Amino acid sequence: MKQLFTALALAAVAATLSAQAPAPDAATGEIIIRDIPRQQPATPEPERQSAPRAAGRKSIKTAFLMSLALPGAGEYYAGEQRHAVGFFTAEGLIWSFALFSKFQGEMWKRDYRNYAAQKAGSNFSRENDEYYRDIYEYPNSDWYNEDQWRQAREHYPDDPAAQAAWVSGRLYTAADAWRWQADGEWHSYRSLRIKSRSALQRISYAAGGALLNRVLSSVNAARLTRRHNRRPDARASAVNWRLDAARNGDNLTFRLAGEF
Repeated sequence: MKQLFTALALAAVAATLSAQAPAPDAATGEIIIRDIPRQQPATPEPERQSAPRAAGRKSIKTAFLMSLALPGAGEYYAGEQRHAVGFFTAEGLIWSFALFSKFQGEMWKRDYRNYAAQKAGSNFSRENDEYYRDIYEYPNSDWYNEDQWRQAREHYPDDPAAQAAWVSGRLYTAADAWRWQADGEWHSYRSLRIKSRSALQRISYAAGGALLNRVLSSVNAARLTRRHNRRPDARASAVNWRLDAARNGDNLTFRLAGEF
């Protein structure tokens, strides 16, 4: 039995080899061995890159209002980062200048108030600017009071009661009196006050610069948004597709149309 199974196995192997062997040519009887193409290794299929998404149309009004609120925001909305950075930087510099001017003005304001109290004996607790303006213009409070009486007499030359009523509330009493001992000290006070007022006035220049920056940024953002909407990808994203159906006799025709 074992020998029978061995013989059958050998016969099967011989049959397989004879089936795979090349057959002889019918005309010449020669065996022709044809090239068998090699199986190329499978190359990985390149990854499909998704097409860039269309940027889409943007609202010119939105860009204008965004830059009006914050310069550079409309440019960023329009996709123009370099323009946005420029206006953001300008806005930061403008307000930094305003804060620095405020700091300088308040610092010199404290300086001239302290200086007047120390050198001229003024009342440091007074906060109104008119008081320190009078200290700037008159070397002492007596000169100031006399000048008020002079103006009252010019307004009401024949009415002492009206003169007294005119100067009422304008004169400085002993608590608010001042007197500069030397002209140099008075000039030093005047110099400090001029510096303080000039620095505080620069804040208004900064406010004007901030307003101008907003106007320029708003106009520029609208311009950039309009230019963005003219780009092909923006126009393509704005196509409204419509399916139209038309009947011609017994036939029903469909047509796909797009509106730009």
